[in-house]
Amino acid sequence: MLKKLLIAAVGASTLSITFTVAAVPAVTGEPIIVQHLGKLSWPQDDEITTPYLTQLVSNDVNDLHGDVSCDLIITTPGNYHMALRDAMKGRSDLGLTGLQNQVKSQYDVSVCWTTSPPIGPDHISAEDVQIKNIHLKGLPALAVGPGNVMDAMAANNQVDGSSRKLILANRGNVILVRADKARKIHNVCDLGGKTRVATPNPILEPGTFGNYSATIFNVADQNNYGCDATKLFNSIFSQDLSRFDFSAFANPYDIAAIQAVFTGKGENARGDQNSPKWVASSRIMHRDIPYALCHNEADAAVIFYHLAKYMKETLGATGCALEIVPMGGTVEDPQPTAVKGNSVGKQFIAKVNGGFPPKVLDARDLIYNFLTSSPVWTQILKEHGMTGPTP
Repeated sequence: MLKKLLIAAVGASTLSITFTVAAVPAVTGEPIIVQHLGKLSWPQDDEITTPYLTQLVSNDVNDLHGDVSCDLIITTPGNYHMALRDAMKGRSDLGLTGLQNQVKSQYDVSVCWTTSPPIGPDHISAEDVQIKNIHLKGLPALAVGPGNVMDAMAANNQVDGSSRKLILANRGNVILVRADKARKIHNVCDLGGKTRVATPNPILEPGTFGNYSATIFNVADQNNYGCDATKLFNSIFSQDLSRFDFSAFANPYDIAAIQAVFTGKGENARGDQNSPKWVASSRIMHRDIPYALCHNEADAAVIFYHLAKYMKETLGATGCALEIVPMGGTVEDPQPTAVKGNSVGKQFIAKVNGGFPPKVLDARDLIYNFLTSSPVWTQILKEHGMTGPTP
């Protein structure tokens, strides 16, 4: 379990946000961490080839061992992975040959990119990132991150601060809910009471957690929804884990007992006081939040619109029904500025300092220029629910 948190909700935020942070209460409780009990099917970048060794949960990467090296590595957050995939792999309908193929054909440069939490500072320092039995070795040549992460990398001379440019802005937050709860949740005030709220991990993803949790408080505080913002915030983020019996977590094969912890209906339950209010990601929020919703570990989450849109469409096709409750505008046309306190996050790119071969520098410029100035990139982002760097 996480240690007791006594942090301001956005005190460690790494996102560019629009609300005042001083009024947000301190987080004094602890979340229940998402437990992985089954599969959650995500689309792959490429068509399946033979031999194919991936089996969800039981054999995910474990049977590939060793070190992998690419000529050009991009370290980047994963919450816009659906748009980045289109850019790197290509869109024939937009006349775009994927950047991955372009740099290979023009410069004979191989490229790899991460879609994880923003690990840029550590990734650059270590020149390594590990996923199970695989190490991706090498110094990244490009880094993407939210404003404060980019500031830190520039201050540490990890990136060339003069090369920092905006590549995207999101369209604010919405509430993503299980379809069976959609009739009961109309705005952030409905996240109190019996609703189980999923968030990023407050320690491992502090910036995104700060964005989402502070949005709950600020939207409730700055709009006339009929609830007390501080009481709402504390009803979620003052959760006392001593009220719960976590002995079931010691046996990962007793799925029913583990599930009962999240529903508050196990044999050791003590009524509604034993029903969770706050569930947090184990590490990667854009994977774990939908996992919690689809596996009945949570009811709702405040999350960026483009992620909610992608999750609803992608997981709906696999049988997990999710609905979007807008916070400003409509589901089809979100308008975050229409609701006071809703936040808009931005992502920036910069060139990493270091010695790279000339062909890698040329390939880096090709990708950098596309992500900072291409109207096609802006069109891709628009389709996925974001705004780009060009009109």
